[in-house]
Amino acid sequence: MRKEGDGARRGPAWAWGLVVAALTLASGTSAKGAETCQMIKTDSLPVVMDGNQPLVKVEVNGHPAYFLIDTGAALSMILRSKAAELDLPSFSGRNGEIIGVGGRSDIQGTRIKTFTLGQHTVTDMPLALAGERAIGRADVVGLLGEDVFRKFDVEFDLAHDIINLYQPRGCGDAFLGFWSESALTADIRPLNPQNPEILLDVTLGGQPVKAALDSGATRSVLSLSAAARAGVTPDTPGVTMAELASGIGAKTSQEWIGVFDGFTLGDETIKHAKLRFGDFLNQTATYTDAGSRMAHPASGQSSPDMLLGADFLKAHHVLIAHSQNRLYFTYNGGPVFNVTRQKPEATAPR
Repeated sequence: MRKEGDGARRGPAWAWGLVVAALTLASGTSAKGAETCQMIKTDSLPVVMDGNQPLVKVEVNGHPAYFLIDTGAALSMILRSKAAELDLPSFSGRNGEIIGVGGRSDIQGTRIKTFTLGQHTVTDMPLALAGERAIGRADVVGLLGEDVFRKFDVEFDLAHDIINLYQPRGCGDAFLGFWSESALTADIRPLNPQNPEILLDVTLGGQPVKAALDSGATRSVLSLSAAARAGVTPDTPGVTMAELASGIGAKTSQEWIGVFDGFTLGDETIKHAKLRFGDFLNQTATYTDAGSRMAHPASGQSSPDMLLGADFLKAHHVLIAHSQNRLYFTYNGGPVFNVTRQKPEATAPR
């Protein structure tokens, strides 16, 4: 996200600091990863999976709604198109911009009188306001990004429709796969606090690929250039054209489906991995598409060539150990990569 001034970053960071403080319970439960290590559970967020989108229930100024859980977005925000129905003011001026698959969107600020997540309510909370397009069904009004989740070790247990937030104590480099002694691990690249992304090194067709763990992406997707390095292009025999992928703006981009000779993350290997690939990256290599089809700045580092999406997270039990820059995961079963579009529910569950 190209930023003009500090308002876009400073306001939301302060606001989510309050949310984090509200979520951190003095009497949290713990899961032991080692004799001297405690994983203090600060909260559990029930998740609704809708069209492969992980959603969490919130209230904004008393209006019941949902936020998208989006670890691929650097910045949490409210959708500008939802401001009026949520009784939110839109502050004039421009605090920066985001660039995604669908084009550009200016970042403005807003202030929420009351915001409720789980059992906790924060008042008078500033937050970013951006986006020109819906990111799901009508009651999805915003997203929770990595600017929030990087403050915790985050457990995705989507098989049981739950996301748990932990604060580790005394764990150091201890093994944190507390649900299974056979949990696999993979290193997470050190986070840039100004542009937090969960970046992992994977191999595809024997070629190294930098992947972003992106819960907001309904399906995992590979860039055109990485697919080509692995020997697959839109002209490769057997490759089929998929439907268009929409972005936060008005534009769309074409994607294809191909079979790749092996995908490896840590010690897990999937032979003959069937994956979508397309031009989800801005061609200037300055911005990268997030799962909500938002974009954020590369900050001097190259963009990821793959998004590991909600399909990957549904097929695994995952702990994002920000405290260790490490990913713990076990395979739940079922397809790891979903190449077909899953239709959302017709009505919102309550």
